[in-house]
Amino acid sequence: MSSGELVEATPNRHTFAVEQSLNGIALCASGLETICAHELERLGLPCVEKTPGLVVFATGGLPLAVALGRANLRLRTAERVLLELGTFPARDFDELFEGVRGLPWELCIARDSRLEIERVRSHDSALASQTAVQSVAHKAAYARMMRLHRVGRMPETGQAVSTRIYLDQDRCRVGIDTSGEALHKRGYRQQGGIAPLKETLAAGLLFLSGWTRRLALVDPFCGSGSIAIEAALYAQDRAPGLLRHFALESLPFAERTSLRPEREAAEAAVRKDVAVRIHASDADPAALAGARRNAERAGVADIIDFSQAKAEDVSPFADRGYLLANPPYGERMGTLEEAHELYGSLAGMRKRFADSFWGMGFITNAPDFGHWFGAKPATMKRIMNGAEEQWFHWYPAKNHKD
Repeated sequence: MSSGELVEATPNRHTFAVEQSLNGIALCASGLETICAHELERLGLPCVEKTPGLVVFATGGLPLAVALGRANLRLRTAERVLLELGTFPARDFDELFEGVRGLPWELCIARDSRLEIERVRSHDSALASQTAVQSVAHKAAYARMMRLHRVGRMPETGQAVSTRIYLDQDRCRVGIDTSGEALHKRGYRQQGGIAPLKETLAAGLLFLSGWTRRLALVDPFCGSGSIAIEAALYAQDRAPGLLRHFALESLPFAERTSLRPEREAAEAAVRKDVAVRIHASDADPAALAGARRNAERAGVADIIDFSQAKAEDVSPFADRGYLLANPPYGERMGTLEEAHELYGSLAGMRKRFADSFWGMGFITNAPDFGHWFGAKPATMKRIMNGAEEQWFHWYPAKNHKD
């Protein structure tokens, strides 16, 4: 949508109707869109549209700033939350200029702010040059803001307002970043280890597997602890964004709405009395020590059992549970041959867990993981983690007779 004709006004004369006509965008790893959309629905933010790596959502009747604040604070699988400033046809640069100029930039750009078009992505569109699209869009946005502020130029310094532009089949979507740092940066991980699994992807594995706090969980390759820590946060209903702040809080339209109630509600929802069994192990004592410190910063160290052990030696510790792991693999750690050798060495562990009615899930870059592991997975889910293609291999638990 577009805001239509520019109305001479001060930057603070924004109507509630304009804000409520806008949507949010949750960016996630390609392959996790449905999970991210379900998260949004549970937060009262209905899904409007899904495309690869992108979920558009409505505010659900909430004030715009509150809806975006809730999404930033509580979404576990989203990598970033944007304000969808508008969409419009852009078959040529004239349409791009007019469409961008018609958007309500004053909601996000103050007189002393500067616009930064961080990224342009074009798919099946006539406008394919990133630098040309950036230049035209920048001029169009500033044309509106200079007229609105009655100035001859906008500042080149000052707080940056990060913007992303998506072109798909000659239709342009403009999004304002409201997260700041990527949302996988929860604030608890300072010891990252070698090639750590992103927290958002770790949470995605929990949802893909269907794990709940009623089931035991073990990660035999815990590294920095992402899977175990995300499981503990989920088990306690602890919002993943409680330890950090967001770019949203400095945008003009959000400064008029207090986000404190959303943060207080998230803090009040934390359940510290839940009974949950989460084990995390690693053969590397330094990685294990770092994972413990990360869990302490996350506030969940007391409900995770850390132990030093080789993955080949790990055994089930409950009647039912899930094993979820991100084993080292070629390209990220070691060589491809070493990765294949490691997968093959897990045969004994695989049998122990399969015979004990445990489900098993592994994320790797190898679609043929099952060949080396010695068993074909029931399902495989392709996930694009940035530019990296990964596969989630799922081995469901055998039927369990009570």
